[in-house]
Amino acid sequence: MPDRTYYDTLDDAMAALGVPVESRPLARDLTPRVPSEFWIPAKSTYIAVRPQGERVVKTYVNRGFVDRWVAPRRYERTHIVGGVADGPYER
Repeated sequence: MPDRTYYDTLDDAMAALGVPVESRPLARDLTPRVPSEFWIPAKSTYIAVRPQGERVVKTYVNRGFVDRWVAPRRYERTHIVGGVADGPYER
């Protein structure tokens, strides 16, 4: 089994992970709009989004929330259940 599975687009990765359809537009809005790599680690419940050429994963998309990088060693979590934002909360 591979360590991670890569996807061409965030939409492909969200479909593979099973992010609810109604939550996907908000997840897209919370993700950087720059060329990025998208992958799901083996046995994982999230999508890692890393802008190309960078070392830090800027966004983690889960089925019910998105964690976004906002400062060194800090992410903000926004709940996206049902396509309604609740947050962000410092994580």
